[in-house]
This record gives sequence, C-alpha cells and structure tokens, in this order.
Amino acid sequence: MGSIGVRSLSRAEVGVATSSGKSYYVITSLLKHARIPYVDVLFGGEDSLTTDINNAPFLVADYESGRLKLIITTRKERLQVLANTVICIEDLGEDWIIAKQKLLSILHPLKESDRFVVGIDPGQRTGIAAFMNHIEVDSDVLGSIDDTVIRAKRLLDNAPKMKKIVKIGSGMPALAERIAFSLDSIYERDQIRIQLVDERGTSSLYASGKSQFETRDQRSAKLIAFREGRDYVPNASIMR
Repeated sequence: MGSIGVRSLSRAEVGVATSSGKSYYVITSLLKHARIPYVDVLFGGEDSLTTDINNAPFLVADYESGRLKLIITTRKERLQVLANTVICIEDLGEDWIIAKQKLLSILHPLKESDRFVVGIDPGQRTGIAAFMNHIEVDSDVLGSIDDTVIRAKRLLDNAPKMKKIVKIGSGMPALAERIAFSLDSIYERDQIRIQLVDERGTSSLYASGKSQFETRDQRSAKLIAFREGRDYVPNASIMR
C-alpha cells in the first residue's frame, strides 16, 4: 500500500488499562478491527500497576515516558488512571469506524495542512475508502449509490474539523454525477471539496499491488483517493 501514499500505524501508542475481562475484550476487539496497535497495561503480577484496584490509583509508566499517547479504560476505572490523555470505551461507541476517527484525531493532533479524503470508485459494486492524513480509516464495497452516499456522509460528519475532499472516479460518468450531485446538495461549498478523477490505469495498478485483504473495487477507491481531479461543477441536466 505504500506505493499510493498510505501511511500505516506500526508503533503502539495506545495503552489498554482495565481489570475487567469483558471490557478488555471490547476494547481490544475495537482496536484490532481499526488496526490500531496497542499494548496492555495489566493489573497484578510483577508489573502490577496497583495491588488493590478498588482503593488505589495506578500509574501508567509507558505513558509517563512518552511512549504512549493515549490510555483507554472504562468509566468505572477512569479516576484510577494517572495519565492526562485518557478515553473511556463507553464514550467511543460501537461503530469502530467512528471510534477510529476519534482515536486518530487524539493520536495525531491536527495541523493546518491536514486532509480527510474519501475516494469512491462507482460501479455495480462501489468501492469506498477514507483516509485521515494518509492513514486508512475505512475501506469497503457497497451495493448501491444510496448506500455509498450515506457511508460518505457518515465518514465526513464524524471526521475532525479539517479540510475534507471527496474524490470520485469518473469512469462511469452518470454514477459519478449522481454521487457528486447528492453530496453537493448536502454540504455547503466551504464544508467539502468534490473532485471527479480520471481513473484510467487503476486496474493495472491494482494488479501490481493487490492484496488478499482487499477487492479490486476497494483498491481502486484507494488509488482514486490519492489522485488529483477536477473540481465538480453541478450539471443539472444529467440528473433529469
């Protein structure tokens, strides 16, 4: 994926701190699904953070050393965590995509040059991929244009306040226009930028960099997200 500019999260910057087996499973499942590396901050044993979790706070050593940027715990245990940047699993919700967006905005504080980009490859099966500063947030294949617009809106609405761009492959002009027109009617021009992208060549690039974990439609959407396009200008006649 590096060939199209995608940046991966390789170093663990998140610590999981909970004594609840159920909460630990929920937290780690979310992080694994979101592909965010983490380390365990365990209770008990030689590396115990506290011997009595009911009465004593615990210090996250890796956080104090600067290795960890964020600790995830539960509301019940929140006051025991001696770290500045802590988030409770209950506040992340059940949608791992939205949760990942929240976590990335904490791990990587926004800069003026930051971008949130959604790439869309329209077709009978429409690929969609979203990136926050070249870090993948979502990648999927959807069965309808309506579902694609709904997914794009959910991603855009839950992204941090940063420059947002939607890039739509123009290989199937009518479908590309429908998606662009729908999103343009939802958002003001200063909220998002919509571009139509020439997607020629994405098939050959897919063949050279394909992964067993993604479909052709997903790969094409990712390639489109990293291509420059032309700004969309509504053409009402196409929608008649």
